[in-house]
Amino acid sequence: MKRFNRLHPRKPAQAALVFASAALLLTACGQNGGANGANHAANNAANADTSANANGQASGGNGGSDAAANGGASGNAAAGSAGAAEDSPDALYAKAKEEGKVIVYSTSGRANDAAETFMKQYPGVKVEVSKVKSDEMMDKVMKEQDAGQFNPDVIITKEVSGAVEEEMVKPGRYVKYLPADIAPKVDEPYRTQAEGYADYVEFRTIFYNASHYAQAPVTNWWDLTTPQFKGKVYTADPLSSPAFMDLFTTMVNNSDDMAAAYKEKFGKDIELHGTENAGYEYIRELFDNGLIVLKGSDDVLDAIGKADSDAVGLAVSGDVSKNEENGWTIQPIYDIKPKTAVPDSGYFFLANKAPHEAAGKLFLRWMMGETDGKGAGLDPFNEVGSWVPRSDVQTKNDRPYEQLNLWAFDGEALYNAAPKVRDFWIKQK
Repeated sequence: MKRFNRLHPRKPAQAALVFASAALLLTACGQNGGANGANHAANNAANADTSANANGQASGGNGGSDAAANGGASGNAAAGSAGAAEDSPDALYAKAKEEGKVIVYSTSGRANDAAETFMKQYPGVKVEVSKVKSDEMMDKVMKEQDAGQFNPDVIITKEVSGAVEEEMVKPGRYVKYLPADIAPKVDEPYRTQAEGYADYVEFRTIFYNASHYAQAPVTNWWDLTTPQFKGKVYTADPLSSPAFMDLFTTMVNNSDDMAAAYKEKFGKDIELHGTENAGYEYIRELFDNGLIVLKGSDDVLDAIGKADSDAVGLAVSGDVSKNEENGWTIQPIYDIKPKTAVPDSGYFFLANKAPHEAAGKLFLRWMMGETDGKGAGLDPFNEVGSWVPRSDVQTKNDRPYEQLNLWAFDGEALYNAAPKVRDFWIKQK
């Protein structure tokens, strides 16, 4: 049984073979795979000319060999007017009522909020949500599909250092779905370049206690290595939270940026102390300056949210919305040199061979906000600290997503580098 192993990334030659095999199977699927298979092939063909990712690889064929061979769920935006008509809310609802329910595996509790309004809008279609961590979800879906069990219809997940794309999307276990009437309003890279559509985008950044600091006390990541913050920097454990590890791995992968920020901060070129580059050196100096590693983001914000605390902490941008309920006075910093963070996207997918495909598509449309972006299903995802990548949706944040100073997300680079960065992190502890 094939199992994902993020410590042993797929070699480029193997990846090329997978793409080639998927292309052949996709062709066969278009001829012999039935209605679902034909739709899948048409959808991918329609997007193949525009769906190139940052590494120059075709991302239009996100339904890979497994999905194509079995006539899996439809891929990207529906091809042509016929496909758009088939994926209209009315057409999907008629089929969804026959299916009766939609099964969702989600990393986000927001899916439950969207499900409540969905079931009021579409009576007769029940939404069943199972909350699962991203890496555990991958393992669960792999086991199920390899055993011939196709249980979920909808997947809502964060990335796991590029493993979701490499292990789940490229082989066709998770399938990108973006309706043709919604796609033109979606911002890049999520329209054609990303592995899937992301209904909300967050990131890890530095938080401070606004009761102690009148303004952001940090403007450069290297500030955290200075005596001012010795023993006063908290972070959630990247070994148990892939998104936190993605931030540090991105610093390693963009070491030239980190070296430039060091020189800007200290007025001299960086000196490495047994490390390979400025990204690794940054991690080493953080630990040398007394970095405190806690279990999760809420633990970090509890630690710095105490009255008049001068400590700072790395946490999820979306956690700023928890201020009132937790009695915090914490604020995120949205402008840090050389870059504030790397995007942490909440991706939406159809599962391969979704047993309630029409209901799954209907629920996805609902959470996307429907054609005009005003559907109530989008509301739980459009919050302070989260950004909806649609040009027709007004953000609740003071700063639009386009003005955030973020590194581009490079899943393949993270997938290849993360094991080594994890090992380095463990040695520092």
